[in-house]
Amino acid sequence: MTVSKASDGYLLTARDLATGAVRWSTKPWWPFNSVRDELPDPEIVTTGGKDYVTLSISGSPGDDALTNGAPTVRIAVYPADASGSAVTPQRTIDIPAQEPSALPSASGALLAYFGDHQAITAVDVATGKVKSYTTDEVGKTPDAKECRLCGPGNSSVGVTSRGPLIKGGRNDFWVPGAWYSPSNVPQGAEAPGGYGEMSETVTVIDDRIIAGWPAKGKDGSDSDTRMWAVHDVTTGKVKASTTCTPGESSGGSNPEDVGPAFSADHRYLVYGVLAFDLTTGKGRCMDATATDKGIVFASVDNDGTAYGHTVVADGGGASTSVSVGIGSGTISILPSGTKIPTMILENEAVYLGEDNDTYSVAVYPRR
Repeated sequence: MTVSKASDGYLLTARDLATGAVRWSTKPWWPFNSVRDELPDPEIVTTGGKDYVTLSISGSPGDDALTNGAPTVRIAVYPADASGSAVTPQRTIDIPAQEPSALPSASGALLAYFGDHQAITAVDVATGKVKSYTTDEVGKTPDAKECRLCGPGNSSVGVTSRGPLIKGGRNDFWVPGAWYSPSNVPQGAEAPGGYGEMSETVTVIDDRIIAGWPAKGKDGSDSDTRMWAVHDVTTGKVKASTTCTPGESSGGSNPEDVGPAFSADHRYLVYGVLAFDLTTGKGRCMDATATDKGIVFASVDNDGTAYGHTVVADGGGASTSVSVGIGSGTISILPSGTKIPTMILENEAVYLGEDNDTYSVAVYPRR
């Protein structure tokens, strides 16, 4: 998906990844002047088994010399399987906003708009239904009997079909009225009331949550080793887990700035030095040890082969491109100069590049 600006609005163009041919394009869309001097980013949202593409801008429609316009975020929704050269939005959705405000971002099967003070609005792009959650609702702490370590400083980190996903001030997380993380402790992690904070990091990707828990250790105080678990966003149930001890890889076992990635069939999930099989429930940690270099993953194929590169301590030396069998743990060194795909689809590998603020996309079919 690419967005360009014409004299009379924004143009969205969808291309076939396998061939690069244009599959469809839109009629220029310009509902009002945007307060942001930048192109809107397209978001891919999947709900009800169907894919949609959205564009969002913010501004004050109706503002003129005599009248103050109301700050608004407007979302244009297009079906991903559209056709033609002048496609118009299937629907547009308006959300009252305050400027400056964050534009919506895809989160799970919904589009989430994060407002001031962590208030959140969930948008169902299939129906246009909008549901807002107040600051009080977002900040509400679960029942103390069920969530003994939940504390102040709550914030919204995503949205689910059952409500906002909340991260507490002590790093526990929950969906109000649906489930609490202390009721879904991974095997081998510290249970509620144990040593340390509940979870170190909470990352949302589609319908999964990745969280790092304190692992059980000697006298319950081994705070270095983490139990990393993948949770179902709807129920909080653990789908897969593995322990990981921080090493010398980039980001250690808390892989900041390394985005998670699914295989095309969503069976496998990689996140930094972590790799999970969501069918068997097994995980693998490839962080650095006293004898081995760490491996940071970028993508994973449907057969459970994860692709990434080694990381040398303190940035010294050159990294090596490798593949790892998630099930077997077998590491294969790839030929020198091999580029790791950014994502692997059913029949294609996609490579995204950036050079002097110019982005490129290269797609290669499966052999």
